[in-house]
Amino acid sequence: MTTTINTPVAIIGGGLSGLYTAYLLQQRGIQSTIFEARDRLGGRIVSLPSSKPTANIDANVERYDLGPSWFWPDMHPLMDNLVNELGLTAFQQYQTGAHLFDRGRGNSPQRHELGIATSPISMRLSGGMLSLIEALATKLPTDAIQLGHQIHLMTQLATGDIALTCATPTGDVTITTQKVITALPLRLLSDTIQFSPSLPDKLINECTNTLTWMAAHAKFVAVYDQPFWRQQGLSGSASSQTGPLVEIHDASALEGKAALFGFVGINATARKTAGRETLIKVTMDQLTALFGEQAAKPVDTFLIDWSEEKFTATEQDQFGANSHPMYGLAASTSPDWNSNLIIAGTESSSNAGGYLEGALASSLQAAKQITH
Repeated sequence: MTTTINTPVAIIGGGLSGLYTAYLLQQRGIQSTIFEARDRLGGRIVSLPSSKPTANIDANVERYDLGPSWFWPDMHPLMDNLVNELGLTAFQQYQTGAHLFDRGRGNSPQRHELGIATSPISMRLSGGMLSLIEALATKLPTDAIQLGHQIHLMTQLATGDIALTCATPTGDVTITTQKVITALPLRLLSDTIQFSPSLPDKLINECTNTLTWMAAHAKFVAVYDQPFWRQQGLSGSASSQTGPLVEIHDASALEGKAALFGFVGINATARKTAGRETLIKVTMDQLTALFGEQAAKPVDTFLIDWSEEKFTATEQDQFGANSHPMYGLAASTSPDWNSNLIIAGTESSSNAGGYLEGALASSLQAAKQITH
């Protein structure tokens, strides 16, 4: 039996862009419903707790980011304002101490004392970036968020309404709506949803050729009882030309356990060939070579390979860009879909596309299109 859901505005995707769009529409008195394919909110935002939580510290505070970790208030005012609006606690990325350069091949790491930081200040959130997702979700009615709903067909009806065909764990669902806002990577939009009538060829090509930011990458976190590297005068930051981690930073919680995180520099194909256990082992060997024997004894290790996340990456996302792409969507959904289909999501934004700021900017634009 097919269930039918009616909603004035359907938002496809429960990441930051989708949630912020729903939040903005609610402030304007417009009802919407988010349909998220995963069994969780956040999209590329993932913050995991330690398996051995620290006594007297909230587990929702002692979490570690496997997706984006930072925002830069000087460059990202939308993020800065939203964090303040929601009453979240932000703190500065730890950078006190020396930076290590991993030369590999049995060579001792080089230690570089850092001078006065000239780059914009990097900020993190207590509880990880997931605290931002949770704060937005609490502002919405519980029935405005539907998890486990994967949209695979979008049909424009003769009435002007739009019908969405959706797969769920308990059966198919049909959603009838007046407006649709997509808030997912552009490649997923063109690869996983069938449109009737079809989207313009120019738009499909643009979506297909837009790299999904960080989809080709993997991130590793090692959690420790204490930030022992700080006692050695180290910042926890390191860089390597040999890997497997090519960039490492202090990822300690504001309250609770310490941590180091790194971006894996091995491409998606090689990661799959090596396997998860081997990748974790060689990564721990590298951290031990850099930071000493204490690094070999983590409380927890976390590894997420975004290229294997089917609701983030497509086959085309197996190889990343050498530099940050110029994002922004030029093509239109017209003439067939007119203003009934609005495309949001960070890759659609020419303002800070790929970043959290880009997700928020795209939401503002989508909400503006709905209300005008």
